[in-house]
Amino acid sequence: MKIEFLKQYKNKIVFITGVSGQIGNFTVKFFLKLGCIVYGIDIKKSKIKSNKFIFKQFDISDTLKVQNFINDIYNKYKRIDVVINNAALSYKTNFKNRTNKELRETIEVNLLSPINVIKTIAKKHNSKLICKIINIGSIYGVRSPDFNIYDNYNNMNSEIYGGSKAAIIQITKYFAALLARKNIIVNCISPGGLKNKNVQKNKFISNYSKKVPLGRMCKEDDLKMALLYFSNKETNYTTGQNLIIDGGFTLC
Repeated sequence: MKIEFLKQYKNKIVFITGVSGQIGNFTVKFFLKLGCIVYGIDIKKSKIKSNKFIFKQFDISDTLKVQNFINDIYNKYKRIDVVINNAALSYKTNFKNRTNKELRETIEVNLLSPINVIKTIAKKHNSKLICKIINIGSIYGVRSPDFNIYDNYNNMNSEIYGGSKAAIIQITKYFAALLARKNIIVNCISPGGLKNKNVQKNKFISNYSKKVPLGRMCKEDDLKMALLYFSNKETNYTTGQNLIIDGGFTLC
């Protein structure tokens, strides 16, 4: 590994959506620690304080606000080096009671909004430079949940969440092929279930962990090397890939 592998991150411009959630919060801190300038958006206020973190609070599905924010970054720096489409929405209600409003909102946040981000980047990007786009998928984009790990049908990942994440994996491949000649490199990370004791019951954590060959749920730190790999200039020949980080969950 070259010494510049980590040094290259100093003052890289990183744009992240959904920065106030579990993965988003971790990802912002991770890139700040590497020395990047991080721009982030979320419908919920971020608690991160840093002079290198520029946060705006609004709904990711507000197409015009997203476009204007990205345009502001390009007007200032003439580039965005790394884009992470992380914002996601999931309803836990029983699918038999799923409303059209819930369906539309999930599709808008999980699928249409990343497409809007990528489209805006493609319009502004200078093809002489490299832009790395990392979409955050899910194991439920490649397989269905094991319903036996849930206490009841009112507390599990929804059918539309899984459908939207499957679509994210597909548009990763689509845009990787379409935008390759513009030097926009697109990949996807699909984590397994992240452990969060604040919202998960011990029984669920135990049930889930028993289904994982490595015997535990995913931690934020498990995503570090994938974020490094897909955002680094040493890996410009990797595009259109979906890296599953799940401890072997999808093998069983």
